[in-house]
Amino acid sequence: MKLSKTAWNNVIIFSVMIIILLINATNNRLFPADEREDNGRVLPEHSVILALTMAFPDKSTVMFERIGRAWKMTSQGRVIDSSNQQIEQLMFAWQQSSGLVQAADIVIDGQEGTQIELSLAGIEQEQVFTLYSLADQLLIFNHQKNIWLALPSALSRQLMPVSDIGS
Repeated sequence: MKLSKTAWNNVIIFSVMIIILLINATNNRLFPADEREDNGRVLPEHSVILALTMAFPDKSTVMFERIGRAWKMTSQGRVIDSSNQQIEQLMFAWQQSSGLVQAADIVIDGQEGTQIELSLAGIEQEQVFTLYSLADQLLIFNHQKNIWLALPSALSRQLMPVSDIGS
């Protein structure tokens, strides 16, 4: 069978399209979307933090903003002395943290939480969390997903390096 140059081009184009469709179909079967979703992570995987604001129960605030490769820190009502490397470690802790999703709604009696607002690259809506530091664990309420996460209490100093957490 002899095909013209145009006919061979069409054969190649349709062959490549069929291979792409096969790869997409098998990828979706091997890795369903609900398995790839990481509900236990505080932030989406590979997220880039542009700004982080901590609002404490005593009405003081601390804000970190990414300016190029460095960080600008603004505090209101708190004295904080953090180097750029310490701020980078704080952001890394936020990006990598994950906890156990709590099945039921949790009631915190008489304790005010620390409000955290995160601006992420590629996501228009700010991510809002409320942190409650308890004796044995750190509870995080994710307002967007409406879920509670329980993390080890040792992470409270990594996610909130300023003093008076949760008081």
